[in-house]
Amino acid sequence: MDTARFFAPDYREARRKFLASAEAAGAELDHFRHPTEKAPDGSPLYMDTAWFGPKDAPVVLLALSGTHGAEGFAGSAAQIQWIEDGTAKRLPKGVAVLKVHAVNPFGFSHMVRVSEGNVDLNRNWLDYSQPLPENPIFDEVEAALPKREGYDDALVDEHIAAAKPFYEKYGDWAMSDALSRGQYKHPDGAQFGGLKREWSTHALDYVIRTKCAEAKHVAYIDWHTLIRIGDGNFVYLCFNQIGDPLHKRVADWYGADTIDRKTINKQWGDGIARSGGRPGRYGLVFWGLQHILAPNADIAGSVIEFCANKEEHNDPLRHRTQLQLKSRWLFRNRKYDTKEGKAIVEELRDNTTPLRRDWEEASLASARQTYEKILAGAGEWAKENAAVKIGKLTLFDAGGQA
Repeated sequence: MDTARFFAPDYREARRKFLASAEAAGAELDHFRHPTEKAPDGSPLYMDTAWFGPKDAPVVLLALSGTHGAEGFAGSAAQIQWIEDGTAKRLPKGVAVLKVHAVNPFGFSHMVRVSEGNVDLNRNWLDYSQPLPENPIFDEVEAALPKREGYDDALVDEHIAAAKPFYEKYGDWAMSDALSRGQYKHPDGAQFGGLKREWSTHALDYVIRTKCAEAKHVAYIDWHTLIRIGDGNFVYLCFNQIGDPLHKRVADWYGADTIDRKTINKQWGDGIARSGGRPGRYGLVFWGLQHILAPNADIAGSVIEFCANKEEHNDPLRHRTQLQLKSRWLFRNRKYDTKEGKAIVEELRDNTTPLRRDWEEASLASARQTYEKILAGAGEWAKENAAVKIGKLTLFDAGGQA
């Protein structure tokens, strides 16, 4: 497989490849330019959409990439591969496909997970007229962390030492949960969900309201990276409520064991050190889209995590801590043209999307299979002429503990 056809070295090339493939395949394209931010080279930033199939299709397969910025390379490649496979010319009756490329173009281009406001967009879909969620353990840890900036060995030691007493006090699960679910008090801290909706959130809201207005059902993929449980593996995070018909529909697509909480907890625990299972979440994109679509349409699907082999480091915790500090340094200083900045960009790129041909091949093979499964499921959904079943609406999930 010529993986270079699909993977790109940077946001600008990923966008070029996506648009060229979509245009050649006859997609209806739309472009949403970021009103304030630019790429490191000064070029404009866009969220782009490509629509394939009938405008009045009752079922829309919605695929997102780049919600977490720099994680967008693999999702972009999977989108481009699907387009170039020619599947758009043989869609099941009653099915259209909407691809959203670079939900977070700032993070994608700047090689960070967050938006221009240091916001995790997958924690940003809340009702900001209501009191925001509390995260008291995170507050304690944040107060204890060193305040100086950098990523030198001494600072890494200080961060690890500062967090250690809290792991001893609360345990690995509670700490993993607190440090991942999202927080709304520390704008400069990790996992910040924002004090208002970001531009990307507003833009995606507009895209879904306008482009899915005729849909009854939406089949959902949001591509992410990177869990360390082996090249070519995927983790399927279904956020439909367990037990409702939409959750069962996703199970029919991918297999009940694949989305079972026990499976996810084991995969998460194996792939991320010191985690006893998948943490809880506040304000996911998926739940925000549920609210937008209701009551006229329902949505079923998964966040899908590309996986890779475990990192070969003597001290994985130390390595991850240093990477987090490097990402924060890059976000705050924007020194992309320096030798230091270029080295960090390359390391972060490899960490979110491994620069290995064998990884790219295994990942794209799995992505192709996933698209085949969800597209077949979307076709069955359309054939059934099923009634809309919204399910329980929420903006919060407690996660799971293995």
